[in-house]
Amino acid sequence: MTHPSPFNLAERTTCRICGGTDLHRYLDLGDQPPANSFIPPEAAEGERSFPLRIVLCGDCGLSQLLDIVSSEDIFDEYLYLSSTSKALCRHYESLVAAALDAFRPPNGSLMVDIGCNDGVLLKGYPGGRFQLLGVEPSSAGKYAEQAGFEVAAAFFNEETGGKIAKSHGHAEIVTATNVFAHVDDIRSFAKGVQALLAPDGVYIIEFPYLRDMVENLYFDTIYHEHLSYLALTPLDRLFGDTGLRAFKVERTEIGASGPALRLFVCHTNAKHAVESSITEMLAEEREWGIDAPARYEEFARRVAAVREKILDMVRRLNGEGRKVGAYCAPAKGNTLLNYAGLGPGDIVAVSDNNALKVGKVTPGSHIPIISDEAFLDAGISHALLLAWNYLDFFLDNADFIKRGGKFIVPLPEPRIVP
Repeated sequence: MTHPSPFNLAERTTCRICGGTDLHRYLDLGDQPPANSFIPPEAAEGERSFPLRIVLCGDCGLSQLLDIVSSEDIFDEYLYLSSTSKALCRHYESLVAAALDAFRPPNGSLMVDIGCNDGVLLKGYPGGRFQLLGVEPSSAGKYAEQAGFEVAAAFFNEETGGKIAKSHGHAEIVTATNVFAHVDDIRSFAKGVQALLAPDGVYIIEFPYLRDMVENLYFDTIYHEHLSYLALTPLDRLFGDTGLRAFKVERTEIGASGPALRLFVCHTNAKHAVESSITEMLAEEREWGIDAPARYEEFARRVAAVREKILDMVRRLNGEGRKVGAYCAPAKGNTLLNYAGLGPGDIVAVSDNNALKVGKVTPGSHIPIISDEAFLDAGISHALLLAWNYLDFFLDNADFIKRGGKFIVPLPEPRIVP
């Protein structure tokens, strides 16, 4: 249940998985604009911000945002393009290869990627062997079409899943990477997958893991796009209610927002046996306290403390006459910048290789975004690594590091490398 307000904002008063009302608020990151709403400098004055607060369902253990910004507002003109990250391209290539090896779908099978963005995951399939379809409601879908893929320009739900099954047949593999957490009506989404999936088909999802967020202080993965903060326990409840079941779970060190879980789901009566990885993780989450408010209240205290450490480090470097920038402009970096209160007086510029972002400013903090090349020529000695999840990749490949620059890695404990 949501309570509407002006400004395309609604307050959610029930759990989107179980419908429960026992919601405990545990973290308030202040008012922030949508994290992917990069704007031209002249638009900064009219920018809108919304509360960014997170609650725990005491009934099923789901964490979710209290305040819901309209998905049409967030995903209309969308500047995140997955293929600009080489590390992410490699990650999705390996996901597709592993899935084809494990499940061996027949040639000609339908493969559907929900939230296909610019087609980055679909590009991992061997050409001409399968029927490929992307589902993408945002402006990023046009880049997938330009890459030669068929794209359904729609938000995925029960109706969309049924329509695709009717027009294209049932899918042997359905993927949704860094998408499931974006969905308000997550039950309708799951029913759409149930309608679309072939009898022994597999639904593969990747999402940031709630326990990683809490234990490692990855509070920057909290932003208005991410409506839910997922763990296996509440998802087990969701799938049981919608004719599905999880049968296998893996950890992966790389995901669009950081370390992720990769969860394999099928129809309730499909042939796939439930593996020990599922039963073990459910037991671990019970023991950890997945629905215990005290676990999350301690997280909030640690988040406030790490903010002060990041601020101290950046301001000390500035006080020493260093020139501090930020490296990469992912959405989650804007949560960190805005919660910390960092702006152009602290961070002179942000580098990014996405041409759609260059020339704009970061939402809320209004720091100019410049190209990687311009960043190298700006005399910056230290860069706050906003895409900290790709630290190893950038240490090996970034020209900024090769020329003697240093990263400020903000989480889980602020440090300077190398």
